[in-house]
Amino acid sequence: MAEQEGYLEFIESFNHIHKYLKKYTNSDDNVSFSDLIYKAKGHPMIDFYLDELHLFRKLRNIIVHQTDNFEQLVATPSDEAVERIKFIEQRLVDPSTIEVFKTEVVKFDVMDSIQDVLKISGEKEVLKLPLYKDNQFSGLVTSRAIAKWLQRHIQNNKIELSGTVSDLLELEKKSQYEFVPSSMTIYEAWRLYQISPKKLDALLLTENGKPEEEIQAVITYDVLLRYIYTHDQYVFH
Repeated sequence: MAEQEGYLEFIESFNHIHKYLKKYTNSDDNVSFSDLIYKAKGHPMIDFYLDELHLFRKLRNIIVHQTDNFEQLVATPSDEAVERIKFIEQRLVDPSTIEVFKTEVVKFDVMDSIQDVLKISGEKEVLKLPLYKDNQFSGLVTSRAIAKWLQRHIQNNKIELSGTVSDLLELEKKSQYEFVPSSMTIYEAWRLYQISPKKLDALLLTENGKPEEEIQAVITYDVLLRYIYTHDQYVFH
């Protein structure tokens, strides 16, 4: 019976979420689902799905208290509700990590020419450039510094492309970044952008979040949000 199957799947996923919240908040069995959500306030994924979790709580209370006779069910969760709660359950129990952003990162040495930087960054459409000196991370150059440099070197509608990347780094006074480990979830990364006291230009992904490790991705806020929305991890249908 399809209605019975959907009913059982919904309750199973709800119970898994309930169990997760109890473990996350270190609560006992006497704490209600609503109170668990409140105690988990600040959890990036709970914040994302807050309205839906309250909706599912109300639906669960209706369907579990009506009857044990599946022939006399007054209300059953729709197929969409079942799929959605299963989706949220999976995101809570086994969330995606920022490893999905791993890619070949374009890096520059501080002694590379500005001409090479402009050429490569233009070809690859890269606006955040990790810089190295003697194979050690030296800083992050953004499009702000490039724009400032171009403004200072334009004369008679011509630009003399001389100088090295270190000249750009000198103009980058406000670049802000955090090194983050590959184990960080998509939602934790999103949360970091929200709570950081400084306006972050990028998250720099390394295996363990250490500056001396190889940078595996430069994650901007726009890229992060595009992934979240593209993969339907926020909007409820």
